[in-house]
Amino acid sequence: MPGLADWQPYKTHVQGGLRDGNFVNGQFILISAGPPFLSDIGTAAAADVLGGGADVVYPIGLTQNVAMSQNKAVSRIFEIGSERSYFISGRTVGQLSLSRVLFHGPSLLRVLYAYYATAAAPGTYSIDPLYASEGASNPLNFPFNAGDSGATDEALQEAQVRLKNGLHGVRIPPGFDNWFCNLASDLFAQPIGLMLNLRDNEENDYGSVYLECCYVPTHSWGTDAQGLIVQESVAIQYERLVPIKSVAVKLVDGIIADPHGARSY
Repeated sequence: MPGLADWQPYKTHVQGGLRDGNFVNGQFILISAGPPFLSDIGTAAAADVLGGGADVVYPIGLTQNVAMSQNKAVSRIFEIGSERSYFISGRTVGQLSLSRVLFHGPSLLRVLYAYYATAAAPGTYSIDPLYASEGASNPLNFPFNAGDSGATDEALQEAQVRLKNGLHGVRIPPGFDNWFCNLASDLFAQPIGLMLNLRDNEENDYGSVYLECCYVPTHSWGTDAQGLIVQESVAIQYERLVPIKSVAVKLVDGIIADPHGARSY
């Protein structure tokens, strides 16, 4: 990269050292849903930013567009007797929006809450997670995954009981089966987490972030008389953005198959 002294706009690039054909675009960005905090899916390989637990995130497919923005409050203070000013920076607020095609399988709100699991009790509804450990008949409940060698059958059962007893019991149904559509459900008063993984077109890790304590204030879907697809959209607000090392994060090993035999990985 040339310095200011040898700047030659007719001869050199401003940013040198870039290889032609090596880029990042939407084809190499993966969006996944998971539990509310990064510490919930941490590994020992990144103890500086991650806590204990196993790797549990659910890849969100059929996404058509995604946009993330951040806003920081900044106050400008003037003083009498001068034209100069001072700045005082405040808190940062972030939001994310994404759209997804409604296809056979879980809807957008369903996949966002893939980690959530509660057992049915009087006055409540059962919510099953979308993870699978050894197969569709043996659902995996956070915080364990199939690749965790330390998770015995007994430990898995204990974790499932603890999770089902520990999470909020859902009293207003969000929907049933694959379609969650009732944003008034108390399920959506519970937080989720979102992970974004970026790679270049040679599949080298570019960077990853985890959006903690996310909520969905807006959900919409629509089509038209000549439309071929139905598209869902959500606006999401998150409490904190945490940069993470991509090498420390794995995707969930298996996803529960649909009743017609298809299976996603």
